[in-house]
Amino acid sequence: MCLPLIGRVVAIEGELAQVELLDGKTVKVLRATQAGVAPGQNVLVDRGLIVEVVSAEEVEQMQAFFAELTGMWGGEDTARA
Repeated sequence: MCLPLIGRVVAIEGELAQVELLDGKTVKVLRATQAGVAPGQNVLVDRGLIVEVVSAEEVEQMQAFFAELTGMWGGEDTARA
């Protein structure tokens, strides 16, 4: 299963967008499928491409979901040890 990375567009450079990911890293990705994306917007990134523009509320929901998954996986790893 592939999970997209969550980030915020910080700059547009031609066909590329500079995106700051949640962990603070900055990456350059293609914006071909989301040509109208603008700095300040939240986006989902997968395989070097912006796949979707998302709201701040959606970002919060995804972060909560990822935290829940991490908790479940952590519990399984501990139970198997």
